[in-house]
Amino acid sequence: MSKKYIIGIDGGSQSTKVVMYDLEGNVVCEGKGLLQPMHTPDADTAEHPDDDLWASLCFAGHDLMSQFAGNKEDIVGIGLGSIRCCRALLKADGTPAAPLISWQDARVTRPYEHTNPDVAYVTSFSGYLTHRLTGEFKDNIANYFGQWPVDYKSWAWSEDAAVMEKFNIPRHMLFDVQMPGTVLGHITPQAALATHFPAGLPVVCTTSDKPVEALGAGLLDDETAVISLGTYIALMMNGKTLPKDPVAYWPIMSSIPQTLLYEGYGIRKGMWTVSWLRDMLGESLIQDAKAQDLSPEDLPQQKSVLCATWL
Repeated sequence: MSKKYIIGIDGGSQSTKVVMYDLEGNVVCEGKGLLQPMHTPDADTAEHPDDDLWASLCFAGHDLMSQFAGNKEDIVGIGLGSIRCCRALLKADGTPAAPLISWQDARVTRPYEHTNPDVAYVTSFSGYLTHRLTGEFKDNIANYFGQWPVDYKSWAWSEDAAVMEKFNIPRHMLFDVQMPGTVLGHITPQAALATHFPAGLPVVCTTSDKPVEALGAGLLDDETAVISLGTYIALMMNGKTLPKDPVAYWPIMSSIPQTLLYEGYGIRKGMWTVSWLRDMLGESLIQDAKAQDLSPEDLPQQKSVLCATWL
């Protein structure tokens, strides 16, 4: 029997990463597509330029598949995960009606405002990528955290008219939603040409970026906590019930249907700041190290490693 493989897609704030594993959990190969710097004309705006999310996924997919020496027929499926708290405004055909809105944009902290008549759908980044990959107007319910009309008890769109009015997104503008771990659709021939993923491959929804990270790190019991060192830094623990008035944390849907995570309030632009410092100062440090015949990766000759106090 030939070895089988699965592919995981991780859409982040700074890049799209695609990894292939065998069924024993070993990494076979990896691909990565960098995202362009966000369009930030003012302090309240953070948009992804062009069709950047899709372009970076196509680049990462090509990068991955160019390294894979096995039989494509042995790949059994793709898990799709993307960053949460973002907003994609789409036309009726599923193409962007406006630049995709990052979680760092002030608009996602408020209910949707329908100001563009071209907008037929309001969805998450995973919903947008699902449509590009499969042609379906479907998404994973667990990626709808924030300003969305979600019923956390039923894991579905709310049927309460007051809730729908509060968030200002009518049901016909929302994608159909499914539980994590279910099949959203299959890679279309057009998506296969663009990404180099095999046509017909099932695309399975996961959750949002933080719960996927928690599951991958082994957060399965009540005695474990996970610190997520992403663009947004946060701590997560398993949760049992929906709290009424949580302080300094919030409940989020986990990667396991009908279970919750408690996530502490985190640090915005946490590891993004590290990347920014690297890009701003890294080249000069590399050149200085070469001039002194040193390796830029070596730790400085000090008794301890310094860390910013707010980390």
